[in-house]
Amino acid sequence: MKYGHRLQVEIQTYDESGRGTCRIGIDRAGKQVAAGQGESDTTVAVPFACVGDQALVTFVKREYGVKVCRLDEINAPGPDRVAAPCPHAGVCGGCLWQHLAYPAQLAEKQRGVNELFAKFDLSDRVRPVMPADQTLGYRNRMDYCVGWNGEVGLKEYGSWNRYVDLRQCLLMKPDAAPILQAVRDWMREFDLQPWDAKFHAGDVRYAVVRDGQNTGQRLVTVVVKDSKRVGDDAKRHLSEKLAPHCTGLLLGELTKDTDLSLAETFEPLIGEPWFDERVNDVTYRIHPNSFFQTNTAMAARLQDAVLNTIAMEIRDSNFEIRKILDLYCGLGFFGIAAAKRFEGAHIYGYEIDEQAIKLASQNAINNGVGEKCEFQAGKAEDLSWKNIPADTVILDPPRSGLHPKVLMSLVGEGSMQPRSIVYVSCNYRRFKDELPAFLKHYDVVSVQPLDLFPQTRHVEVVVEFKKKAV
Repeated sequence: MKYGHRLQVEIQTYDESGRGTCRIGIDRAGKQVAAGQGESDTTVAVPFACVGDQALVTFVKREYGVKVCRLDEINAPGPDRVAAPCPHAGVCGGCLWQHLAYPAQLAEKQRGVNELFAKFDLSDRVRPVMPADQTLGYRNRMDYCVGWNGEVGLKEYGSWNRYVDLRQCLLMKPDAAPILQAVRDWMREFDLQPWDAKFHAGDVRYAVVRDGQNTGQRLVTVVVKDSKRVGDDAKRHLSEKLAPHCTGLLLGELTKDTDLSLAETFEPLIGEPWFDERVNDVTYRIHPNSFFQTNTAMAARLQDAVLNTIAMEIRDSNFEIRKILDLYCGLGFFGIAAAKRFEGAHIYGYEIDEQAIKLASQNAINNGVGEKCEFQAGKAEDLSWKNIPADTVILDPPRSGLHPKVLMSLVGEGSMQPRSIVYVSCNYRRFKDELPAFLKHYDVVSVQPLDLFPQTRHVEVVVEFKKKAV
């Protein structure tokens, strides 16, 4: 089969990337036949396809033994296909599942989590996926890239150098759209060149919009290659254009050629170089580069899930928690809330981001629990925390999961082995590789999936571990 070959397929399932997939047969001449009827079978993956779709597709590339195809025409839609509300759906890389009915999204996420834990005979510990409060307009952060042809939006699905020029983005609140147009107009009026990621040339790289959805604050950061190229008149004009749409505006400078939206330095043009957000009864001050859960409403439910898990352990075991270790603590999202809820607990938080640690300490003070919290900057794998006699450990690692040193220092032979561990995984497929190490010394008490990312394949999972009785 050659590139550009057209195939008639019926989608059977979804792969780990959320693409529709099926198996087809290939005969000696390289032509499509029914699966099992040719010289060989192969897997076909089709982005933006639904299970049950009968579709005409075109073979465009190979990827780890899978033939990736472009969806050209739907001859008969699958039962879960719906009309995507966004005009950019099917091209933009921001959402892969807008065409999939929300109950079907939840069912697929549930299936994936169930399948993982079934391999470890833990199906009975998995709870139903907690659905999102809203399926559109839920994000409090979007990093809109500037394309080499002057686009301001997101990259096309599966591409690093093709861009979708967004006139609206349904993941954010509708009033965020004028910001993108203001940046386009500003670039044109002051002859500022869009960034070219291939040749590492240009001026304007990203427009980052961050919302405090419960505080009404909005921080916009326009990231440029060289802030000296942006004159005072241009800065003043940008401030005037964006003042009606934000409470804070920063000009960020990123001199590295790396395609990132995280600026190295910031110049405030409007307001302060931070914003505040409130989740449950805790207010967090957030730096423009700091990680914060991108779905504010569901972040509250995630926080509740973690703290309720700890509370149930206290109630069921009738013991008092005195020390909680919060690894990958960020701005203190879980730790500060735990300090407020559990009267006798002392929180130790560790995070690689020094700016986040400074804000975590300030956030603890601002929320009245400064004396109960200690936050320290450093890599988790440096193990500076390993001698803390924690009763409970909260883990919220990045998508790459735990560093092997961290894993072994927590649950390996002769290691810390706290009484209980609450693991928040944003990538349960990576978590499955770590689970066997936990199961040597811990029982899984519960598994709670939460849908923080509607219209995508991602699902958050909170796993409660309790140390096995000796």
